Amino acid sequence: MPDQTNHYPLSSYSDSPSAVPVFRLRAVPQFSPLDLNLAFLFRSGWNQSVDRLRFHFEHKFAGAVQNPLTNAFDPHLLIRRLDRDEDCFASVHAFVKGEILVLTNDASYAHHLIEGIFLECPPSFHTLEDLVIEEEWCSDPTILAMFTGMLAGAMGWDPSHSIPDNVRLSLEEARRSLEIANYRSCVAMSRRTLEAVLKFGYERLLGKPPVNKRGFGLMLNEMIQDFRSRKPLPIPEHLLHIANAIRLIGNVPGAHASDLANYHFSRSDAEFALYATTHFLDQYFSKIDQEVSTYYQITIDLSESKDVQNDPA
Repeated sequence: MPDQTNHYPLSSYSDSPSAVPVFRLRAVPQFSPLDLNLAFLFRSGWNQSVDRLRFHFEHKFAGAVQNPLTNAFDPHLLIRRLDRDEDCFASVHAFVKGEILVLTNDASYAHHLIEGIFLECPPSFHTLEDLVIEEEWCSDPTILAMFTGMLAGAMGWDPSHSIPDNVRLSLEEARRSLEIANYRSCVAMSRRTLEAVLKFGYERLLGKPPVNKRGFGLMLNEMIQDFRSRKPLPIPEHLLHIANAIRLIGNVPGAHASDLANYHFSRSDAEFALYATTHFLDQYFSKIDQEVSTYYQITIDLSESKDVQNDPA
């Protein structure tokens, strides 16, 4: 086992996972019930395309596909968190029998999650003194396999490692806008993200630039309708419906100057636009255009240029 540290880079678990330990924290609450602070998860940057909140239960349904975690663990609530900025990943398992297990690459992150999710929240405001804790760096093959498997799942479903930079930056700006309650900007940047990925996909899937016969750049609606007219569909119909919904909600604050009288964008509007956009990206880069990771250089300029301009008509 290597020298113990407080943190092992996530990349080391793919390079040589058998040589890198996993930090394991076991906590037994001395109280019941166990409350979950969902507001903490939201504030910590919860990303629905990567993070998971799931309950694994024992079942004996005929013909049902058994989840591997059901065989490895007793019935439990799973909280899976990936924080790319801090290079931290953790799976938190709260078992029905009353034990909490945290597997992570960072010891401080384990304590951060235990305290943030289960402690110092209403109505009881329990503290660390109310937990019996055991912790260690563990090299057990079963634990390592379970941890690296969940990590690979989280890393694989996050589109940010393979999408073009301008798409990623627009998406990040939409997320930051939601965090500071700038809902109008969140909606506008979500629409911008969608337009960027469709321009990117237009050339990749249709083999030509997104311009009309007169050389003017296609508008977002024109691209959606063009994808919809193709047989077979390069993008599934249900995803095109999602794209159109993002287009419609984003038209008012972002693409067009006119506002709806007495309408104020709410958190629900922003969350819908952002989460729908994130889902579209997940589906595009994980299922439709899986070879995108082999392309490293691409520039998509959403502003008007001398060569390609929007059709004035």
